[in-house]
Amino acid sequence: MNLNDVRLFIRVIEHNSFTAAADKLGIQKSTISRRIAQLEDELGVRLLQRTTRKLSLTSEGQDLFQRCQPLFDELDSVENYVVSRQEEPKGRLRITMAPEMGIFIMNDVVASFMEKYPLIQVDIELSPRLVDLVEEGIDLALRVGDLSDSSLIGRKIADANVRLYASKGYLDKYGKPSTPDDLSNHQCIGAALTAQSWAFENWNEGKPIHVNFRVRANNMSFCREMLRKNLGIARMPKPFCLEDIEAGNIEEVLAEYHVPTVGIHALYPSRRHLNPKVRLFIDHMIESLDEHPWLN
Repeated sequence: MNLNDVRLFIRVIEHNSFTAAADKLGIQKSTISRRIAQLEDELGVRLLQRTTRKLSLTSEGQDLFQRCQPLFDELDSVENYVVSRQEEPKGRLRITMAPEMGIFIMNDVVASFMEKYPLIQVDIELSPRLVDLVEEGIDLALRVGDLSDSSLIGRKIADANVRLYASKGYLDKYGKPSTPDDLSNHQCIGAALTAQSWAFENWNEGKPIHVNFRVRANNMSFCREMLRKNLGIARMPKPFCLEDIEAGNIEEVLAEYHVPTVGIHALYPSRRHLNPKVRLFIDHMIESLDEHPWLN
C-alpha cells in the first residue's frame, strides 16, 4: 500500500472535495483522482462513491480514514515541529477577525509579532463575517463570544470584561434601571444581530434575561455611536467608552451586577497538523495580551 496515496485520500476526505484538496496541495485534480484509483486497485476495494455533487465514503473507506488519519496527523505535527525548530519561520499567515478587535486589541500584537519574525508576511481581513477557513484558505480566525462552528478547533486566548453604559442624555430622559429586570422597560443596544438577552452572574442564577433591543448591529463602533446619540443602554468594554466616561457624557449602569466576561477564541481547522506559523502567532498573542487594558 502506497502511503503517499493514502495521504492524498485522507486530504480529499478532509476537504470533502478533489478540487479543494488539489488546490491546497498544489497538484492536479486528475493526479489525485488517478492515484486514489490506484490505491483502490491495490487494496481491491472501493473507497469512495463519486457523484457530480458530493463524495461519500464506503464502509471500507470510512475504516481506512478513521484508522490512518490520526497517524498522518501526528506525523505532520512532528514534521512541522522539527522544521520550525530548524528554520527561521517564514511565509504568509492569513488571519480574519472583527474590525474592533484588529484596531483596538490586535494592532500591537501583530506589529510585535512581525518584528519578532521578520520573514513572515501577514494578511488580515477585518470583517465580522464567519469565514470558511478551509474554503477560503484562512489559517486562523479570532472570534468573540460563543462559538457555533463545531467543525473548527477553538482555543480561548483571553476574556474581555464588559459593563453596561448609557449616555447622560438617555438617563436624564428615561432614568436608571435599578435591577437587571428593569432592562425590559428600557431601550438597549445589542452588539450582535442575533442578540436576544443579557446575563448577569449575580442575578437570576446567571440565566439570561430578556432585553428590549431597539438597535442591534454587528459593529461595536456603530453601537457606540448609537449609545452617544442617546438611543439606549449598551454593553461595552470600558476602554472603548473611556473618553466619553471621563468627559461625563456616558456613565456605567447596574454596576453592582456582574456581566460575564466575553471569551476571545482562536479558531483553526485542525490541531493535529497545525501550521507552525499559527502556533507561533497564538503563543505570541497569549503572551502579549496578558496585560491588555481591554482584558483586565
